Amino acid sequence: MDKKYIVYFDSGTTNSRAYLLDEEFNVLNRKKKNVGSKDSSIAGSNKILLDGLYELYTELLKDSGLKDENVKSIYMSGMVTSPYGVHEVPHLILPLSIEEFSGRLYRHYEDVNFKRNVYLVPGLKTVNEDFSFVGNMRGEEIEIIGTLNELRHKGVDDVALIMPGSHTHVTYVKDNGIRDIISNFSGELFHALKEETILAPILSEDFQELDAEMVKKAIENLGKFGFNRALYIGHAMRMMNVATPLQQFSYTEGVINGGIREALEYYCQHRWTECQSVALVCNEFMYKLFSIIFEGSKYIKNIIWLPISDEKSYAVDGLKEIVKHRGEGTDE
Repeated sequence: MDKKYIVYFDSGTTNSRAYLLDEEFNVLNRKKKNVGSKDSSIAGSNKILLDGLYELYTELLKDSGLKDENVKSIYMSGMVTSPYGVHEVPHLILPLSIEEFSGRLYRHYEDVNFKRNVYLVPGLKTVNEDFSFVGNMRGEEIEIIGTLNELRHKGVDDVALIMPGSHTHVTYVKDNGIRDIISNFSGELFHALKEETILAPILSEDFQELDAEMVKKAIENLGKFGFNRALYIGHAMRMMNVATPLQQFSYTEGVINGGIREALEYYCQHRWTECQSVALVCNEFMYKLFSIIFEGSKYIKNIIWLPISDEKSYAVDGLKEIVKHRGEGTDE
């Protein structure tokens, strides 16, 4: 019998990645292209995204000496389920067990380029009578599922998962289920402040280290004065030349991201009352930053780092878990 393969697309707002996997979900090859749902949104059509994904697909197969008939199944996650993705799929509503989530993949016949079924991984959202407690995500859900085995091996099954990004989502995972989401602006805010405000000289520095005391000062000032005043103090440091560029940068990073601590501590006090652990799924710089931010928290007692890299994909790990729970052999 000819060996069969799986192709998985992780497609975001601006970039898409394609993975060629064997039936044990080992990564055999990977490709990346600068195309995402933002391009479709600007064009007013998803054709540019579909064409980009199909180009990745054909390149991946050509490089590996394979043809379409060698591919058993195609999976896609991320912004592919948004209005300007491959096909719009409604968010699933939390809470959900991993088994429940795995049974809710959406099978879509893509009739433009692929001309075959693809399985779309839905995003997640929360629903609450008080709109203050809503959150949603597309793309992070499969990565969350991919972290669970590693967390179990560390003896953790009640944890707030933090995934820094354009929208930093904090997801509450308990007893092998996804319970709740706190969605935040962070990367988007950093970008806007860097590109469009007088803070640009501070945030344009490419520091890979942090001044821990200045990050702590930012957290203190957030509590004292609120975001607006705390952020201004970063600008004043530069104007009055009372801190080094590294100190200014560290302080401003602390202000931008410190609100995530405030939001999570509120949830731990009022909603996630058994949660005392944070798992950071991020690079080393963000791990250092959030470790300082959460230092001294009366609610968060344990900080775990799950490093990400070009070689390590929690999304691929999550796909493996989803297919295992589906038990349907990734059939067409």
